[in-house]
Amino acid sequence: MGASALCAGLLVALAGCGGSGTAAATKTTDAVLLGQQVQDLIAQVDDMGVVEWHGQMLTKNPDQGGKRIFDVAARLDAASGDSELSVTSSIDGKEQQIDYLLIKDRTYFNSDAWGPGAATCWADITGDSERTWALPADLDPSWALKAARAIKLDGKDVMVSLPYKQVLAGMPRGLFTDVPTVSYDTEAAGVISPHGPLIEVGVDVQSMWKKLTKEQRAELATNRTGWWAMTMRESSDDSAVAPPPKVFDPVVTPPSQCKRG
Repeated sequence: MGASALCAGLLVALAGCGGSGTAAATKTTDAVLLGQQVQDLIAQVDDMGVVEWHGQMLTKNPDQGGKRIFDVAARLDAASGDSELSVTSSIDGKEQQIDYLLIKDRTYFNSDAWGPGAATCWADITGDSERTWALPADLDPSWALKAARAIKLDGKDVMVSLPYKQVLAGMPRGLFTDVPTVSYDTEAAGVISPHGPLIEVGVDVQSMWKKLTKEQRAELATNRTGWWAMTMRESSDDSAVAPPPKVFDPVVTPPSQCKRG
């Protein structure tokens, strides 16, 4: 396989491909190791029966004092595609807690504001864009591995770039209601860090906007220009995502009376 073919690998993009002799052999070895590292992590997630994942949007890199504005804890049943998510948001300055169930192409919603008496009651909000704003378009957290373009190894960490469309699809859709116009090849910088059974991903969302004009950047809210931190591991709870025990229409029935009838 020639140097140009090596450069065309799906997950490997190393600068300076080509050459000959010891230098070229070293680069080839590095490319193989880099690609294998990512593929091993993808296989690790693919082997998980139920994936437990946790995502946070912060105002900036946590190492630089970024503050959390959005948090999601979720379980994905890989076999059925069903998911359960618990969301805590303080984007508008007021903290709110929302739970979602996604079962067989239906979406259900429970709000903490309904009170403890309605904890087992769920509203069917399938197709309701206003109340599904906290859900990502892609509910499989492995998007961050499968879409990654690996750049280099830093110890066991893999430095990557991620296409902006995949990044946006993996974020809660309500965070990006007005996406600035960017070129098709725009990417976000990221890092993938394996920790045994746990895989950690950090995405510098703000880096996607570095080519915007000063005026365009001034229009971006901080909730669109932060840092996405995510972890994934196999859940210790291997039970299937349970369907909602009680479904009601909050337009017709007050949440306080949702268990009646």
